Amino acid sequence: MSSLIAALLIVASALLATSILLIILYFRYPLHLIFKSKAGFQDMLDGISDPLAAITKDYEITRVNKAYVHFTHSSFDKIIGQKCYTLLRERTTPCPDCTLLKAISAHSSTVIHHTLHPSGKGALSITLTPYFAAKDDKYALVVEHIRDISILESLKLNLEEKNNSLTNTMKHLNDARLKIKDELRLAKMIQQGTLPESAPEFRGLKINSIYHPVTEVGGDFFDYIQFSPTRLGVFIGDASGHGLAAAFIATIAKMSLYHNSKLDLQPNELLSNINRDLLNIVHTNHYLTCFWGIIDTTESTFTYSRAGHPQPIIIKRDGSHIQLNTSGSFIGIMEKAVFGTHTIRYDKTDRLFIFTDGIYDVFDRNDPEQNRFGYDKFIEILKSTSYLPFNKLLSTIQHTLTDYSYADDYTLIAIEFTDAKHQD
Repeated sequence: MSSLIAALLIVASALLATSILLIILYFRYPLHLIFKSKAGFQDMLDGISDPLAAITKDYEITRVNKAYVHFTHSSFDKIIGQKCYTLLRERTTPCPDCTLLKAISAHSSTVIHHTLHPSGKGALSITLTPYFAAKDDKYALVVEHIRDISILESLKLNLEEKNNSLTNTMKHLNDARLKIKDELRLAKMIQQGTLPESAPEFRGLKINSIYHPVTEVGGDFFDYIQFSPTRLGVFIGDASGHGLAAAFIATIAKMSLYHNSKLDLQPNELLSNINRDLLNIVHTNHYLTCFWGIIDTTESTFTYSRAGHPQPIIIKRDGSHIQLNTSGSFIGIMEKAVFGTHTIRYDKTDRLFIFTDGIYDVFDRNDPEQNRFGYDKFIEILKSTSYLPFNKLLSTIQHTLTDYSYADDYTLIAIEFTDAKHQD
């Protein structure tokens, strides 16, 4: 009996000692918390959308997240323990662009910015970050973070293609621009060749002019045609629009002027012939305004016709003025257009100004309301110059309009009537 009791006491003591040991171990090494911690860590890894793997320095995979499992089209149990290069590339040796050992030796992250996707299509970016369980590299692990950059690469390639296409387009546009520039330069030379190189020397007259196109070529043109030592024709025209189209209309009108002026017609008859020529040649909505007059220094007369053009003006020495107005519509619009003609007698020292509307159809840069300058204000400027010497006229007028911005070509012809027998 005593032996049985002794045995029971021994067993009870052993059980008590075991219980105490288990209690101590429970509180010192709470395995349920460790398991919970590991599960929580795994949940954290699985919550990351990019593939992650923990790899030893021997390239052996020890832990992965769900994204990595999905990325490799494998299962967790088949991944753990495999070599990463075998799993991803079906290789027997490490990948030639791998930087795992470099990351461990450098104790810092390395990045493979671009490597081929295991599927053979697309690209990856891989960051390798070392983790050390001790001070030496013996217990080193590398966390591999894989990012699929296939879409980015596709966008990059697409962008590069578009950039190349844009570069080629810009090159073609630049070549075309240079070609157009050369053609405009040639057109400018041709157009300038049709304009008077200088004002003619004509007894009884002082003549000066300004021609100012806003583009390489313009729609304004003018000319002087001498019929005799005492008769001089003055023509000014303004084709609608700007650029080459306007210059083309102006050139046709200039050719028509040359041809018809040889017939020594009355001013209104000459304009009728130019109108007929433009209607026969030009089949667009372009038109021409113009003014044509013949000065007779023997009779001191000026006979003129007008086709929708701004009214020229004669300024007297005392500052008074006379507007030269006759009826007449635009040229190149109506087949049976009628142009009036009129003759005026001038006095010595009278000054004749003939111009296109571009010179007064301007806006003051300093005016916030951008009010149009207009014909009437321009006439006031011309009247205010009556006291000036003739050679100061045009420079003074231009200086007065310095602050105004021009959107159209303009031409200004100034003529002073002098003594035909004693030219100054």
